[in-house]
Amino acid sequence: MCDVDESMLNHNVSFSSTMVTSAGDITVPKLSVTLSEAEILKLRLPQPASDGASLDASVPMETSLEARSAQEYGEEESGRVIDIDETVERTSADVQAPEGAPLEFFHGRLVELGRRCWTSSVEAQHYTKGCYWSPDGTCLLVPIHLDGMHVMELPADLYSTPTVQQSRHLTKLQSAVHVPEGGTVYDCVWFPHMNSQQPDSCFWLATRQHEPIHMWDAFDGSLRCSYSGYDAVDEVMAAISLAFSHDGQKVYAGYKRCIKIFDTSRPGRLCDDYPVKFAISCIAQNSEHSHTLTCGNWHGYVQHFDLRCSPKEGPLFTLGGHKGGITQLRYAGNWCHLFSGARKCGKILQWDMRNYKKPLVEFQRHVDTNQRIQFDLTTDCRWLTSGDTRGVLNVWDLTGVGEASVLPLHSDCCNGVGLNPVLPVLATSSGQYHFTDQNAETDNATLNGSATVVEGVPPETSPHQPEMVYENAVVLLWCGKVQLSEH
Repeated sequence: MCDVDESMLNHNVSFSSTMVTSAGDITVPKLSVTLSEAEILKLRLPQPASDGASLDASVPMETSLEARSAQEYGEEESGRVIDIDETVERTSADVQAPEGAPLEFFHGRLVELGRRCWTSSVEAQHYTKGCYWSPDGTCLLVPIHLDGMHVMELPADLYSTPTVQQSRHLTKLQSAVHVPEGGTVYDCVWFPHMNSQQPDSCFWLATRQHEPIHMWDAFDGSLRCSYSGYDAVDEVMAAISLAFSHDGQKVYAGYKRCIKIFDTSRPGRLCDDYPVKFAISCIAQNSEHSHTLTCGNWHGYVQHFDLRCSPKEGPLFTLGGHKGGITQLRYAGNWCHLFSGARKCGKILQWDMRNYKKPLVEFQRHVDTNQRIQFDLTTDCRWLTSGDTRGVLNVWDLTGVGEASVLPLHSDCCNGVGLNPVLPVLATSSGQYHFTDQNAETDNATLNGSATVVEGVPPETSPHQPEMVYENAVVLLWCGKVQLSEH
């Protein structure tokens, strides 16, 4: 397990299945706070004063980004640029570097650790929709189209080894938890202070079509509670995007015309509304400014909101540059640097939030569908990884900003990329929806078995339903130091 960098507090959240008493009163669960002996000692020791303008020297990317931004824009600030420090408060000290030796990534060949595949048919196409590591690095959450959500555990032998051998046997990945939800899962997010040794903190949120936001238990897959958003005619709306605040006490949900802010300890329909003009497709929040949200929309713009300001004032600023709807936003290390990706757009844009006239760097990838193609950063903010609709993995070294290293991993679209926060383990997922003509004699899809139809039986009820063999898989790869096999 790893210590949480953003806070020294481990919040344990527990919700009972019945929230209403016999008298009709609503019982509101509360957050409980516990500190370890090491954390108590750290609180007693005098802490150095934090300087907001200084960057952590242990992160090599920050130095290169600082020099690049100065070279790109010069020392003078534009008169139209708003200084974020003048509009929001600094709420936390600089994040301390994690103890122990830093992780090393992509210094050798990748070693496959395990794989899990899903079968798919013409009637029900089961393909992955990204992959999400838990904050403590023990679990991998994978939504599957028309098959709910699966949670797979990290292989146990990886916890106690700094390296792996090239000849390591593959682990058969199995679902420790399966939530068999139907329909489309729009977004899901882990509780930011999850710790597997504290079961009350092990849960994630998910939003799906025509349903409220559900909280799912990571141990048994049970439904803990729900957060419901309603429209003007008092009908349940499905959230499009989700995000936790860094302290885990608030849930931000993006809808078509508003951002709803729920209290994590108070499930139900009670929330704060922040009206917006466009549908919120993704949300990101930096660790320095708890009152601001950076949101993407389906019109291809990134907007930065100060939640303390009136909604009539609109966003603090708007970023363009993508030709499609924004699918993912990610802050890297320091709050200054933002990465954005979009659908049907072959660019990942890197922004300096202190001077956002134009992006710092454009990273090229191949994205020609509306599907969300994930990207991720290593914990030291040196390496940027992204999937690709061609099935390859793109890796960029941010200290040099050269051409991407292209690694062919999948035979179908690589839609998900996730880097483990505590180990040099990379997870990738593949698959996408394929348009097929069931009435055609031949099809572009490769099928398992024959496509014959029994006489007198409708095609949808035929006992010989063909199975498509498109690759719908999750793969775990070791991207750290590799030990040569002994002969």
